[in-house]
Amino acid sequence: MDVSSDTQSKPSKPYSQVELVYTCVNKLIAGVAGLPPVLSTIDDKIVESGPVYDLLFDNSALSWERFVVDSIGLYALYGECFWVFTDMDGRRPKEIRVVGPKQMSPITHNRLAGGELLGWEFRSGGQRAPFPLGEVWQWKGFNPDDLHRGIGPLQASANSLNYSFASALYNASALSNGAEPGLILSAPGKLDPDQIAMLRSQFDSRHKGAGRTKRTAVLTGGLEASTVAMKMTDMEVAEITAMSDKKICSTFGVPPGVAGLVTEAQYSHGPAMRDFIFNTIIPLARLFAGNITAGIVNKFYSAESKGVELEDAALFGGMRTLPLQRRKAYRSARQKALASKNKLFLWFDTYRHPVVQEAKEEEAEKVLKYTEAGVPLNQIIEAHDLPYEQVEHGNDWWINMGRVPARFTLEAGLEGLTGPSLPEGEGEPKATRRQTDETQDSKLKTQNSEAARLRIWRNWVISWAGIEKEYTEAMRIFFVRQQRLLTDKLQKAMAQTETGIQKTEQKNPPTSEVVARVVFDLKVENGKLKVINHTFFGKAAELGARQAAAEILGLKGDALDAFAEAAKIRPAVKRSLLISSRRITNVNATTQNMVANQLRTGLDAGEGINELTARIKKTLGSNRQRAQGIARTQTAGAVSTGRHEGFKASGVELKTWLTSQDEKVRDSHRAAEARYAEGIALDVPFYVGGDLLMYPGDPVGAAAEIINCRCCELAKRTAAKVFDLACYAALQFYSYNDMQKAKAG
Repeated sequence: MDVSSDTQSKPSKPYSQVELVYTCVNKLIAGVAGLPPVLSTIDDKIVESGPVYDLLFDNSALSWERFVVDSIGLYALYGECFWVFTDMDGRRPKEIRVVGPKQMSPITHNRLAGGELLGWEFRSGGQRAPFPLGEVWQWKGFNPDDLHRGIGPLQASANSLNYSFASALYNASALSNGAEPGLILSAPGKLDPDQIAMLRSQFDSRHKGAGRTKRTAVLTGGLEASTVAMKMTDMEVAEITAMSDKKICSTFGVPPGVAGLVTEAQYSHGPAMRDFIFNTIIPLARLFAGNITAGIVNKFYSAESKGVELEDAALFGGMRTLPLQRRKAYRSARQKALASKNKLFLWFDTYRHPVVQEAKEEEAEKVLKYTEAGVPLNQIIEAHDLPYEQVEHGNDWWINMGRVPARFTLEAGLEGLTGPSLPEGEGEPKATRRQTDETQDSKLKTQNSEAARLRIWRNWVISWAGIEKEYTEAMRIFFVRQQRLLTDKLQKAMAQTETGIQKTEQKNPPTSEVVARVVFDLKVENGKLKVINHTFFGKAAELGARQAAAEILGLKGDALDAFAEAAKIRPAVKRSLLISSRRITNVNATTQNMVANQLRTGLDAGEGINELTARIKKTLGSNRQRAQGIARTQTAGAVSTGRHEGFKASGVELKTWLTSQDEKVRDSHRAAEARYAEGIALDVPFYVGGDLLMYPGDPVGAAAEIINCRCCELAKRTAAKVFDLACYAALQFYSYNDMQKAKAG
């Protein structure tokens, strides 16, 4: 029916879905704007200064946020965006303006759409300005009909809007006639044309229009009336609109749940948002970063921007970060930069997005259980790009209990599951040893000097036993790792030499060739050993300084913490650390010589791979005794270093030497204890066995006088007080446990 006379039935907002289009665009803008941009060099450095950094991130004329909003918005709508460089400094742009495709027209050699592109012309408000290609970067999508212009989802969305509106008009036309567009009148016999026209006219005048629906009709003469009703699917305007809404979302890559069309997915980390981040935002961000690199960053020279290491970058400050090579976004951007021979490139750190982190944690929870089935941990981390660092033993198979590497346990033996002992004759320190009362103190004061000396020495050794235990365990793990490294090298060396023997028809592997291959990189191993020593030397030296301050000055709390911090940075402590770290590297040379001698002996005896492997394991094995000897020497020397510097800062004038007085004490040390019983000036060295030591375990001393030394330096006198054996016997030494508690709270 004709509805021209009844306009009130038309949809009041035929293009209300335009709002959905801009909702989708804003979702894309917010998604990309929420990702941290990073400027890097191809040598894995982070750029945080320089001209290109200032242009992108410190530009008062066009902020980074505005740049992202305008660029993503235009590209999302039109599939095309222009970056016009309105101020150039030679090859480098100094100002950027984001321009839409409606304002830019291509300049071709023949002024035709299919001609060769020579530049672009900016048109706005009747003004025109030409730009050469070097001053314009066009970020455009695919367009099969025009080589110079992109095409975006706006056109597809417009088609959907028009379809939806046309459906609404169709239904409005039907509703204007009471949703009954057809009426059939049937009569017996045959009607002539005049009768048919009269019936039509009468019924149209009586029932036409929405305002005349449902009026009663009385039919006579045997006439029957029936209606041809519209199908319900033709009347489902809401369903048609919903389908159109989803089509609009699909053109922008925005899930309906994210756009608010599906209520059960409207939480920030729901399935819809996860799909949106992984399948739309991250690919769009990579495309955006690639165009920034090619169109802007590539115009700058790498020498103008200095990069810093990842751990020194302000962008990642205070965060536990994975290496750059473990980030897919970085690897992808770097690969493109290398292919394009760019020295600088921009990428988005999508790894830090909350949705990505949540997905990685869920994935880790699912896949880490495969370690129980014997899959090496590092393979799982790499295959699934989990947010964990690969560990040294992650290439081994693992057993369930405590996540201990099975190979580590087999190589270390039963001692691999036990801890090191305390100094000779000592068990684990008990809480009762920390409890002294007046009765016990009074008895100690009356005991003979030998018992008092033993009591003092034991308490002092127990005070740093915790550090020695940790140091010993670190050294044992260090030796077991070296054992595994050398065993692997032996297997490879034997396989290679056996291949050579078959070719030359020799009978036995050449000893010199095998030994030459079964070596480790001393520079690398020395570096690892220095790190271990630096860690525990620092702890022990701090403990010694705290002991001195507590004993002499009675400091506690913040005052004691401040004293210890000042003592740790004293030049003498740093010098002792350097000497100690340099001397401990002799351990690796000794290890290499031990292994080489064993291999020579075995090879000369005609032993095979199994016997030679057993020799390495026997030589390095658990190495508990060797590890404890190194740990004890280094720890005792470091504690004594800290004590001596603490004595200096506390005003000690005289010092003495204390031994355990057991059968293990060197004669030279026993003689030093007797010689200096009355004290010696603090800045005068002890003369011990022909060597000059400022304190027991002094790293500058000869190895014969400091290895496994358990002696202690005690204060004898300050300007205000004299310290005798009874005084020290009643004293409880500040311990490693005390230091840990102070740092914890």
